[in-house]
Amino acid sequence: MRYVLILFTLTLTWGLMAAPQGSHPPLSKDEILDLLRTSTPSQVIISTINDCGIAFQPTAQIMEEFRKAGADKAVLTALRGAWHEEIPKPLGDKEIRMLLAADAPSTNIARLVRERGIDFRPTPEYLQEIQSEGAKDDLIATLRDATPRPFSKQEILQLLRARMDQGRIAQKVRIRAIDFEPGAKDLQALRTAGGQAALLDTIRTAKVARPFAPQTPAGTILGDDLVQGKAVTLICGPGDSDVPVFAEAGDLGKIATRLHCGESVTFVEKVSSPPGVDKIKYAGEKIGFVANSYLETPIATPGADVTAPSPIFKPDPPYTPGARHSGIEGVVSLWIIIDSQGNVSGIKQISEPLGSGLDESAISTVKKWKFHPATRNGAPVAVRVRVEITFRLRSNRP
Repeated sequence: MRYVLILFTLTLTWGLMAAPQGSHPPLSKDEILDLLRTSTPSQVIISTINDCGIAFQPTAQIMEEFRKAGADKAVLTALRGAWHEEIPKPLGDKEIRMLLAADAPSTNIARLVRERGIDFRPTPEYLQEIQSEGAKDDLIATLRDATPRPFSKQEILQLLRARMDQGRIAQKVRIRAIDFEPGAKDLQALRTAGGQAALLDTIRTAKVARPFAPQTPAGTILGDDLVQGKAVTLICGPGDSDVPVFAEAGDLGKIATRLHCGESVTFVEKVSSPPGVDKIKYAGEKIGFVANSYLETPIATPGADVTAPSPIFKPDPPYTPGARHSGIEGVVSLWIIIDSQGNVSGIKQISEPLGSGLDESAISTVKKWKFHPATRNGAPVAVRVRVEITFRLRSNRP
């Protein structure tokens, strides 16, 4: 039996070493255990791990199992470095169309775009097409401002280890750019994972963009009546004839039922993933999920029947010593939410960072501002307003 096991392991090792890079699947836990139990040299195991990747998460329990089977520190380090958590996939143009066809609310799709990014460039023609397919203004505006999410090195390594066609990877890199400067070590890691010359040349000359940062802008806040276990009324926006209720939070294509605008449901909790979804009970004890725009109180904007808030306490942000020393000037633009008590309850920066602590100075100071709240028909309401903080150095001349 031991002879058969040794023969199998040697055959496995030889097959992995002889196969073209990137052509074999990631290693299973049992395959690595077989290599360890037959005293395969550590350098061979490490090379195999680096070449193939692994198809499991190396938990503490699994790592202890490997250690008992003979894995030394170098092998354990290679195993830890071979595993990468799944990176959320950016939305494609077809996925957005599918969500619209499944009656997913535009507000929810827009939140997903901000949370995960996109992998294409929305043309004016595309935006016009999806508008005719039901996309509302918030989604159109979000896509119009969006740029394709750049690839990280780990994402490209994942695609290589999944054996995606390298021509397709190169095409996507040209569209999305990359968020790292491809040095010699990066290119070697990609080559080890199976990257061929044409793909490596594409990566070497690709445009480098800023890393993607998920954003969830302050578009709504919780209303006073949104309390766990309490009945709330479904709020519909213009053009909504009913409210789609999803069977699963993570699948916006599975609609369980539709409820009438104004119908009462029970709020259960907010869902962390995907963003913008709330869990509810309806029709007694049935569980479903809805876009939170149907439950949360919309944020008003000053104008029409909404009076603007007026400041009570509004100090200017201080200049930081580093910015003053470097002579940095500029404007920090923010969207802020002023709640019905006149406090600043949400902030989102919409301008490029100035650096040297000026952005942080602006945000921390604005959080302390106090206002007489905005009102609608005499009642205080939350509003969203845009503010600009200007940093200018005074001239030393009289």
